[in-house]
Amino acid sequence: MTRQAAADKPAATFGWPTSPARLFEIAAAFFVVTELILAQAGFLGARLPVMQDEQITQVQITALWVIVAAPFAVFALIYAGIELKTARMFEQSPTRIHFVCTLFAVLEAVRVFLGWAESTVSPTPLALTMQDLRGVGAFLVLALGAFIWNLATSKAKPPASR
Repeated sequence: MTRQAAADKPAATFGWPTSPARLFEIAAAFFVVTELILAQAGFLGARLPVMQDEQITQVQITALWVIVAAPFAVFALIYAGIELKTARMFEQSPTRIHFVCTLFAVLEAVRVFLGWAESTVSPTPLALTMQDLRGVGAFLVLALGAFIWNLATSKAKPPASR
């Protein structure tokens, strides 16, 4: 192999994981590990407002990191169960689209929450309505559609690789 051909060849370990379970595991682990590191460093001492029994109370900001990791952990468990029980292989494109739509849904939910949280310092805080969550709902519908598409396009693993 020439030097130029070797330079043009991508590394075998670079890129997205082929298993959707692994991809969603990595994302969930990232948020949990980041939360642990930031909590240990003392950066997550702030408190965020939440509604509880129609009253605004304060919770540690670490709760937000765990909530952000939850959708990724749930999908990782679902995909792992499907991969282990049915021995299916998933296509990369639907997996990536599902992941990105899930990430956008989570980021949109965080954006909406932080916008609402900012309004709680005023004497009359804004009320969160379904209108505020339209973007989250749209990304969740897209994520669910990509998940179904991923299931529909999955194939049985060859007997030699089971």
